[in-house]
Amino acid sequence: MIYAKMLREKLVSLSLDMRAIVDKAKGENNRGLTSEEAEKFDRLEADYTATEASIKRAEKVDTIEADLAAPDAKDRIIARLEDDGNGESTKDKALHAKAFSGYLRGGIEALDADQRQFMARRFIKNAQSTTTGSQGGYLVPTGFSDKLEEALKFFGGIAGVVGSFTTATGNPFPWPTLNDTANVGAIVGQNTLVAETGETFGQVNFGSYIFSSQAVPIPLALIEDSAFDIDAMLTRLLGTRLARIWNTKMTVGVGTTEPYGIVTAVVASGNTVQGAVGETTSIIYNDLVNLEHAVDPAYRNGAKYMFHDTTLKVLKQLKDASNRPLWQPGLTAGFATGAPSTILNHEFVINNDMPVMAASAASVLFGDMSKYMTRRVGEGTSVLRLTERYADYLQVGYIAFLRSDGNLLDAGTHPIAAFLNSAT
Repeated sequence: MIYAKMLREKLVSLSLDMRAIVDKAKGENNRGLTSEEAEKFDRLEADYTATEASIKRAEKVDTIEADLAAPDAKDRIIARLEDDGNGESTKDKALHAKAFSGYLRGGIEALDADQRQFMARRFIKNAQSTTTGSQGGYLVPTGFSDKLEEALKFFGGIAGVVGSFTTATGNPFPWPTLNDTANVGAIVGQNTLVAETGETFGQVNFGSYIFSSQAVPIPLALIEDSAFDIDAMLTRLLGTRLARIWNTKMTVGVGTTEPYGIVTAVVASGNTVQGAVGETTSIIYNDLVNLEHAVDPAYRNGAKYMFHDTTLKVLKQLKDASNRPLWQPGLTAGFATGAPSTILNHEFVINNDMPVMAASAASVLFGDMSKYMTRRVGEGTSVLRLTERYADYLQVGYIAFLRSDGNLLDAGTHPIAAFLNSAT
């Protein structure tokens, strides 16, 4: 923890040094960087990037050490249960956590009368299934579900950046849109009938696709060992698997038998900027300017870039006409509160499910990311416990699943634009 803190302090120092170089050039008649300044900036940028990576590794070690030093999972979950405003009391949450832990280890038969009664209110019955299936799923408690959300954000780029909403059921959900931008008011004379101008309404439809973690078999010997933190292990395994598939489909899903990913939807809207011939794996300053202005000013306040980490490497090397770097380091680089790193004064989001730069790839998005909406169905994630499927191997299988969809809310004025690399 001390090491990570020292690295963050170093990151702040590096960012201040880099900003000082650029600010000096701007203060001296807005001149470009000298060769010496540019060389120094590049050295600082390389150190900055290496330090960022070191911080991530150090924080990962700190997290692992904290998990190893913590008490057993049941006590940890109960200790952090707080009322989240969803109508479940602290007492119910504690009972939920205990019942869930017991369910993971021994199924319904392992629960006492109170836990079984509570579980009956949280269990998804077979008759409620909207697809073919022979088993229901147990809704996970808040503590477990929060860990799954953390996994979504860790592996994501979508969660926490785009918009989201929840519905109680998975019925098709139409979201109305209105495009009144072509209509303006008028000056009328006295005693003159006011003209009538109709609006242009549309709608965006949301479905409810089922995302599955696939089965995770765990040996009975571990499950029966009271010292084994099965809750923590399953949150990592199930959460990571769900996070990967969910983020991928919300990014590049094709929209037929899966969600309409943000990249697919933006490209389909036609709001794209094409790179010049030869820009199959590159992008230039003018492309970013054109991309920014492909989005209406109404959507540019708070707009962000989204791209793959390899694209960030390319963007960090771009300079403007005065030889000043387009990428500006944040004072804390997102590891604490403070100014984030920017590209042309706009924040950016790293999403490694975005296409890498290649011929005709939609490698960069820019705009109001909140206009891409993700839908969650029901109370959240559910878990199945499979006792018979792996019995011959003395194992129990677990599957987590959630129902979700995504689509772009575009009334015709295109809140997000995409940069397309050249085809040749």
